[in-house]
Amino acid sequence: MPLGTRPGTIIRAVWYVYPIWKKVSFTLIARKHLEYLRQMMKIDEIDEHTFPFMDVVSRPLVLIQPYFYPMEAYSRPLSHRIPKLTGLIGIDVADSDRISEFAVELANKATAMIVPSHFARKAYIMSGVKAHVHVLPHGVDLEFINSPKRERPFPETLYDLKRSRRLKVLLAFIIHSGYRKGYDILMQIYKRLRKERRDVILVIKDMYGVRLVEDDREKRLFDGWLRGQQHIDLFDNADLFLLTSRGGGFELPGLEALARGVPTIAAKGGSWDDYMPPWGQVPSRRSGPVFQGNSIHVGNGVEMIINKAVDKALEILDNLDEYKAKAHEYAQTRIKREFTWPRVALELKRIIDSYR
Repeated sequence: MPLGTRPGTIIRAVWYVYPIWKKVSFTLIARKHLEYLRQMMKIDEIDEHTFPFMDVVSRPLVLIQPYFYPMEAYSRPLSHRIPKLTGLIGIDVADSDRISEFAVELANKATAMIVPSHFARKAYIMSGVKAHVHVLPHGVDLEFINSPKRERPFPETLYDLKRSRRLKVLLAFIIHSGYRKGYDILMQIYKRLRKERRDVILVIKDMYGVRLVEDDREKRLFDGWLRGQQHIDLFDNADLFLLTSRGGGFELPGLEALARGVPTIAAKGGSWDDYMPPWGQVPSRRSGPVFQGNSIHVGNGVEMIINKAVDKALEILDNLDEYKAKAHEYAQTRIKREFTWPRVALELKRIIDSYR
């Protein structure tokens, strides 16, 4: 019996349902949760396509991430299984400032919901979700903050180009949903910066790998998924991270950039406000709908005011040592204190324990 458990207390099984057999962003977050939760408790992992058809006899507490997709896709078989559970905790996001009435109906079937930011929590509550909504941020491993930079970080071709031509590297992640990620905003900012400073180049991590943009020329630097040290190295090649997203539940790459001491700018008012330092927040305006025809995320987002973003980027590039020192200090203090996976898992365990 776990320490602190009262005699006679029933410890229900905990199942974590997530996309095991396909690799998406939710998979990566779930695996981090499980990696650290398993150091504190027993937890079973189940694929999202398997769970709706499983026999349920032990009255488990079930966590589902993402929540809305399986609840929508398997509504009939799940409706027969939910009453057999001790509780159902949904883990999902709000990519915009409002979710649909249909999404609200699904969320209210859950015992509780977990979202990664206060922006998302507000979107759920303002849309009409009555289930309790917990905020559980994403995180980084301590290695991400503490590991020293390698002598020639990956990709080496980028490092060599940067050193030989004394270039400043702007880095952005545009993995999918180009409009939501602000690809058009990114290119406007880059083109204006390029007119002011010929020493800047743009590196984009996309769904295919990593590519280099210089004026109207593009070059593939790497194809495929970045693994472990490669992921850290890419940030170590960067001088400024541009988080141009209009929407998103958290936007982890911005946190990762700051954790590696890379100055980062983003529009004020998004989900990333939870971790962005004030000196990196750019005045913004409300954008139009983040998605068209989405059954869940039906609201608007925020977008940088381009002139303000360019001014802030130039200020950072002109005072790069100062801003890199600020980012490094921020990583060693607030990020290390509030946004590491061990800390996140400890809070997730506390939430789990409160429902079983």
